[in-house]
Amino acid sequence: MNNSRIVEDIKSKLDIVDLISGYVQLKKSGQNWKGLCPFHSEKTPSFTVSQSKQIFHCFGCGSGGDIITFISKYENLSFGETLEILAKKSGIPLPKTDIDRKFIEKNEKIRRAMAIAADYFRTNLRGAELASAYLRKRGIEEEFVDRFGIGYAPAGWSNLIAHLRSQGFADSVIKEAGLAAVGTKGLYDMFRHRIIFPINSSGGSLVAFGGRALDDSSPKYINSPETPVFKKSETLFGLHLAKDEIRHRKFVLIAEGYLDVIVCHQYGFGNAVAPLGTALTSSHLQKLRSLTNRVVLIFDGDSAGKEAARRSLPLVCQGKLFTRILLLPDSEDPDSFLRKYGADAFNQLIDRAKTAVDFLFGIAGEEKTETVREALTLIAGMDDLLLADEMLAEVSEKAKINESVIREEFRKMKRKSKAGKAAADPGRKSEKYNEEYLLLSLVLSFPEKTGQVLSLLDMGDIRDETVRSLFGKLAACDGHRDSSSLLDDAGERERAIISQLCVNPGFDPEEVEVDRNIRDCCRRIKKRKLDE
Repeated sequence: MNNSRIVEDIKSKLDIVDLISGYVQLKKSGQNWKGLCPFHSEKTPSFTVSQSKQIFHCFGCGSGGDIITFISKYENLSFGETLEILAKKSGIPLPKTDIDRKFIEKNEKIRRAMAIAADYFRTNLRGAELASAYLRKRGIEEEFVDRFGIGYAPAGWSNLIAHLRSQGFADSVIKEAGLAAVGTKGLYDMFRHRIIFPINSSGGSLVAFGGRALDDSSPKYINSPETPVFKKSETLFGLHLAKDEIRHRKFVLIAEGYLDVIVCHQYGFGNAVAPLGTALTSSHLQKLRSLTNRVVLIFDGDSAGKEAARRSLPLVCQGKLFTRILLLPDSEDPDSFLRKYGADAFNQLIDRAKTAVDFLFGIAGEEKTETVREALTLIAGMDDLLLADEMLAEVSEKAKINESVIREEFRKMKRKSKAGKAAADPGRKSEKYNEEYLLLSLVLSFPEKTGQVLSLLDMGDIRDETVRSLFGKLAACDGHRDSSSLLDDAGERERAIISQLCVNPGFDPEEVEVDRNIRDCCRRIKKRKLDE
């Protein structure tokens, strides 16, 4: 079985709407489905999925393609890794001779090593009284120990290494999986005498581990290093378990630690996630934005927590997320607060969470003018005009300054902000449905007309290099390719054009006079050549 046949078989078994619905909230819109793009920040849905063509396209950022393109881009995977995941979903086995197989096999070994390590950690927890006592002390119920796959790494320098070697794993694989490091005396276990928290991708695949020390070891928490299957800046702890609840509740709770997330879930707040010991990133927010546009950031109420909240505001506001800040009482975190006061009291804190403006003025002290400038700078970086307008009115009210003065100062900042953005990103021009694009669109919508178009068309008359390349690919296979198969070896620009024309062809397929439009387009292309 060749690669193209494997890809087509996988595509035939999986529906693109069903697949993408696991990552993006989609709503029916005419013949297509629409949602907020997971690949860039937007308020109005421009991410469109064509079920009939099995293609997606975002009219905001230009991303487009099929199920392989989507999973590869969303999960940051190679073609081979993506094919492996989709093959498993579709129940189609990949042959040993498949393209990129060497790379796939290496990552398979890494994933197998991690899976065996996870089982090893879980097994060790059963006989580790100190680790079990620690979890009991923190109030973690057995159900949630199992749900989150919590384990224990025993003390010692090479326990896990010895176990993995006995299972046939080479030292190079153990190291590449982030389970061991190299020191002056050779390879040693990365995790020793620690509670272990498995870390999963948003799709549920095990990608890393986090470890909490049970003694005075420093640092208290460590994570796996970045590996071929793990990117810290793109991964949120607990997201694979929280996705459905985030959609249901229509907002996400972002805490700071593993135990905070686990205890939140245990007390009924299954929409909680956490970054992995680092600040939020735009990649984190992209993943969340496909599920909700409402965020509650939870921080300790001490000075460090307030400063961390302050640093996070520009990113979340620019990300077009309606954000509130929940500052916990002194010396409390979600874990301790829930165990002391329960779910109802925590719900009340969520209800009273502060807006970004209210938070800034709440920590400002006597520095009112500087706080106004900070708030206006924050708002000037936003693209959501409705939310910005609400925040401007709130700034005026909190600062007790005339709203016209606030808005005039804001306009100045906004002009500076726009000038900076224009210099950094001159923007993208939208494609026009000229005769070349219309002709290609007709062929993509009516593949049976490909031969007719190719017989009338002189490739040298096509101006647009990408359109000429696509027609060339159709001609090379005597027209026996549809839009979906064209994507298999398409470049980024080609893929964007194909997906755009498939989800929005520029005409009504039920009413268009295909033959007449083909003749007209070819006539215009020839006339243009004569005119020149």
